[in-house]
Amino acid sequence: MRFHADGPIIPDILLNRCDEGRVVFLCGAGVSVPSNMPDFVKLTECVINFFDPSADSEIRIAFQPWLDEKQKGNESSLKTPLDQIFNLLHMEYGKHEVNQLVARRLSAKPSGKIGHEHGLIKRISKSAKGIPQIVTTNFDRLFEGRDQEEHTYEPPAFPDLGYGSSIEGITYLHGKLQDPDSESHPYVLSSADFGRAYLSEGWATKFIRDLLGRYTVVLLGYKAEDPPIKYLLQGLNHDGKYDRSRLYAFDKGPPEEIEAKWHDLGVTAIAFPDFPKLWESIQAWAERADDPRKWRESVIAKTQQDPKDLAAHERGQVAHVLRTVQGAKLFSQADPAANPEWVCVMDAMVRSAEQVEGYGEDTEVFDPRAAYGLDDDLEDFSDDKNKSPVNNDDLLIWREGDGNPHDFHRIGGRRPEGFEPLSARLGHLITWFAKSIHSPVLAWWVIRQTGIHPRLLRELGGEIERSKNLHSRARHIWNLILEAQRDPRNRAHQDRNWFDFKNKVASEGWTSHVLRDFRKFATPRLDVKAPYGLSKAKPPQDDWQHVDLGGLGQFEVKFLERYNEDVEVPDEVLPEVFGIIEAQFRVVSGLLKDIDRDIYNFELPTCYPDRDVEGEVHVEESAQSVTWFIQLFDRMVAEYPELARAHVTTWPIADPLFYGRLKLYAFNKVELFEADYVAEQVLCIQQEIFWDSDLVRELVFLLIDRWHEFSIDHKSRLMKRILEGPDKRSYWSDDEYPKLRDESAASYARYIQLHGCELTVDHTKKLAELIEKLPEWRESWASSIAIKQGSSGGWVSTDENPDEILSLPVGELVSKAKEASKRDLFSLTDKRPFIGLVKSNPRKALAALTISGKKGEFREDFWSEMINHFPEEVRPRLRLVFLRRLSRLPHSLIVELRFTLGRWFEKNLNVILKFDEALGWALYDHIVDGIMSGGADATGSSRGEVTLRGKVIQQSRRTYDHAINGPIGMCTEALFRVVTVEKLEAGSLIPGHIKSRVERLFSAVGEGSDHAVSVTCRRLNWLMFIDPGWSNTQLIPMLNFQHPRSEAAWNGFLHSGNIPSPPLLEIIKPQLLGLFPKIEEFSWGGKLANVAARWLGWLRVFAWDKSYGLSCNEMRSILRAMSESTRNQFIFWLSQVGRHKENDWNKHVLPLIEEDWPRERRYRTMAATEAWVNLLGETGVNFPSVYEAVKKFLVPLETNSHSLYRFIREAAGEQPITVLFPEKTLDLMNRITPDTLGPLAYELPKVLALISETKPDLTSDPRYLRLIDLLERT
Repeated sequence: MRFHADGPIIPDILLNRCDEGRVVFLCGAGVSVPSNMPDFVKLTECVINFFDPSADSEIRIAFQPWLDEKQKGNESSLKTPLDQIFNLLHMEYGKHEVNQLVARRLSAKPSGKIGHEHGLIKRISKSAKGIPQIVTTNFDRLFEGRDQEEHTYEPPAFPDLGYGSSIEGITYLHGKLQDPDSESHPYVLSSADFGRAYLSEGWATKFIRDLLGRYTVVLLGYKAEDPPIKYLLQGLNHDGKYDRSRLYAFDKGPPEEIEAKWHDLGVTAIAFPDFPKLWESIQAWAERADDPRKWRESVIAKTQQDPKDLAAHERGQVAHVLRTVQGAKLFSQADPAANPEWVCVMDAMVRSAEQVEGYGEDTEVFDPRAAYGLDDDLEDFSDDKNKSPVNNDDLLIWREGDGNPHDFHRIGGRRPEGFEPLSARLGHLITWFAKSIHSPVLAWWVIRQTGIHPRLLRELGGEIERSKNLHSRARHIWNLILEAQRDPRNRAHQDRNWFDFKNKVASEGWTSHVLRDFRKFATPRLDVKAPYGLSKAKPPQDDWQHVDLGGLGQFEVKFLERYNEDVEVPDEVLPEVFGIIEAQFRVVSGLLKDIDRDIYNFELPTCYPDRDVEGEVHVEESAQSVTWFIQLFDRMVAEYPELARAHVTTWPIADPLFYGRLKLYAFNKVELFEADYVAEQVLCIQQEIFWDSDLVRELVFLLIDRWHEFSIDHKSRLMKRILEGPDKRSYWSDDEYPKLRDESAASYARYIQLHGCELTVDHTKKLAELIEKLPEWRESWASSIAIKQGSSGGWVSTDENPDEILSLPVGELVSKAKEASKRDLFSLTDKRPFIGLVKSNPRKALAALTISGKKGEFREDFWSEMINHFPEEVRPRLRLVFLRRLSRLPHSLIVELRFTLGRWFEKNLNVILKFDEALGWALYDHIVDGIMSGGADATGSSRGEVTLRGKVIQQSRRTYDHAINGPIGMCTEALFRVVTVEKLEAGSLIPGHIKSRVERLFSAVGEGSDHAVSVTCRRLNWLMFIDPGWSNTQLIPMLNFQHPRSEAAWNGFLHSGNIPSPPLLEIIKPQLLGLFPKIEEFSWGGKLANVAARWLGWLRVFAWDKSYGLSCNEMRSILRAMSESTRNQFIFWLSQVGRHKENDWNKHVLPLIEEDWPRERRYRTMAATEAWVNLLGETGVNFPSVYEAVKKFLVPLETNSHSLYRFIREAAGEQPITVLFPEKTLDLMNRITPDTLGPLAYELPKVLALISETKPDLTSDPRYLRLIDLLERT
């Protein structure tokens, strides 16, 4: 974790060991520099200046590179070590004289905050008793402070740690500063001194080895090349097997460079950007060390805030605390409880999810990584979705240090579900979960889980039962969620359940046991999945009263899913199977009611699948059970009619979902029911059910099929009821009810009449009167009421029927269309009659808008519908009027319509210009004028900002993605589409009227100019081909990073994805050489940096012999300038190059790796090694040669996030790499596997198993034995 946003990341294990008093700081000269003490270089310079050897002396010559480095600021690798220079000084001027001078310099009174940093370290590096335990190679006494109460040790009289002596106090490893006039100055300064202390006598080495055996050691104030480090660590780590979790070093520089410098020394490096930031973090660490519990409490207090309001490093501090039992306990006991959204921080899958966008214009963009991410989270470098994703730390899973309750691991005597033992830390977190049920956020999180721990399930259920003030809607939804979580079928593969059942029926028959299994399988289940859209990644922000159920999850009822695989039901068990399914419909109805059927439309199949059906009707898998049930019912009617009749009489007609429609279907069975009985039953149906649109097919089919059987009295009563129409529904207004009632009545009655059912004279007259009162009546209303259309259940459809406004006077059209658009007769229908009017009578629609405009009323929605749906096939005169009318739209309306008009121009500008070029350009210019008149707000992109709690997360808007969603970008795109329809030759030039308009768009205010530039530069390759002169003068200068439009230009250019053409490469090669690191300073994300890296790689791999190609040195410099993530993505690209053709590994990839790849150790990181391992997995038969080139760049991986998939699986007909090359694979595994116990690659056991099977002789190889030993002990 970090104490400050730009401070070093300090490992949790180090912080926790410090709390336990198990950490010792080993401090070098850098610690005393803030107290104006010299570092080793300045001390050497002071001594040399005092003795003033001649300019040509060996001492001066040896020290000169150090002075040059100091003056020029460039690190030189060819420097004589300072301990050797002191050896020369000792030989030249005498050891006593030199050391006495050192004592005199170090005895000078320090300035500034004397010993302030030393005091901080003493507060951190202390024992469990609170006593400082410091080891220092400095001679000064600043650690002793003014009171000098600490016990001190001087060489060689060190505490014998091997025999349990305490390290408490200050240990001067290289000697303690003596009075300048003292007779003895036994300091370790020269190479001879170091040789004696660490090699010949070895007392310093022994002491440090014992120290590391008992404590965790932190090096502070050193560089990796300092003499103490060189002698000490090279000796300790000579075999490469030292545990790096016991030794840490702070060092200044980029993390990848610092890691590489210290890695081979067996040290875990902690990088920091500069010394003020380091000491700022050390200060905060000291405050933490003073009272760890109080510090934890202060961090936990922050959890009452929304995590989105905190910085990433502050969330990281909370995560650090929650990784401990003490922190989790404090968290669970906090009052008031922590903000529920902290679950999004704890769950790595939530906080590492991809950015999501809502729908429509000005939509919200939500980035979970920005909202909930930790400061040390990793990002995946590969675009390959088949690769294993990077695993960020998940606080909700078991972690080392949690403890492992032994009761959990037992074959028999299983604990009751919900009472399983769990580690204390996770147990405390479960307590917090249960306390947080009042928030929909927690429900949203639980829905995302494929299963939750039984303990959490029990705690949530218990808290719901105990909570007296839980919102009623919360209680209802929680019960649904827990019901779904408790159902084991939701965690199983449902297709396997059905196929397993089918196999059981085939092998055992329909025994009583199989029937019981069928009853379990047939029982409906509630399935709850993560929601769609923005809610997929963003938790709900509303309370229980206002939260949208769809924003929490997808609630579905699953019932008898058979996956198009039927099972044969013999006649002898037909009644039992039929009865089992019948009983489940009541359960399904209850579940659908619970999840609000109006929202989650459970589309049932028709009882008459082959009758009056238009289009392809899709029925959900769960609903297909009804079709099967109807088939079984038809068999029951034939085989067991009395039993079938008995079943039907129990079905409640008031259930419109299942039993209502099934009962109406059953009433149509002449074998079961007499006509008079059926008529009486139909007459008794409640009004709401009788007129339910879901039952219309079953009702009218029943009436027309059996009408001839009904008595005259029953016919009369039935038709009388139909002609009276439905009762008023709650969502019908008093004004519209009479019309809607008459529409329904006339439609039903006319349908019956059209199908040959005779009506009485009075009823015929009444029907005619009803129809006459409906001026908009069409026969299709009646003929279509029972037609089953292809369904899109759950989606809102658009009704564009213009009939109700078609005959209105032009002056009334707009107001009436506005009213009609509000009306939604039957749910899931969005009425847009004006669209239908535009399509059927565009002249009238345009006239209506014109008249409305003359009154000063401009409806943006109707103008948008007019523009988007104006028919292509109209008379030229009408098209001319339409375009002229657009060219006179007021600027204020154009601003409102800017996105509609921009998209319309993209699609239609070509057509308009062919129709009337002069008018087309006048219209274009008028629209652009209008957009620009709106100022910066009008030229902006509709692509939303990433915001957190109303605060915008800074991401560049000078991008192509923003441009194509902005009106100026769209207008620019329209211009180029006009040009590209023509087949232009090389050098044929872009027409001047196009270029002048593009250049005008370059001058737009706000974001608009950037959008125009970005859209244009995306075509730079093509423009250079067509019009090199204009491209050279107008566009290419924008690629200069000093140009104000360079960011937008490069973003568009890189979005083309295509390698620049040779003529263009000749010109822009200087800019290409400077792409890195400049391009990564733009806040675009990493994808375009990866495109740039691939371009540069192509220039090296495929164009090395061209004038615009890259040389070895240029490529190496570029690779050095890349960020580590881009460099690792470049490795992924190399794997794609190698896979392209058979010999491409040897021809293209190997030369770049062997000749160009930078050899510095700072590029040999664990992240880079993961990338190299992924590349090696793609090499196939080329693995040996590529591995030989790559292995020098590999370091041990102390994580298990890397994939070894291709080493154990066949691909494209090739055997696993391990089988092909077992010895080389073993060497790779040995090289990337650390010696310390810790997480190992998941596939490593399988790799070793394949090695032993393929080449058994290797099982005695020391490398194999080491790896097996690690596996057995891990």
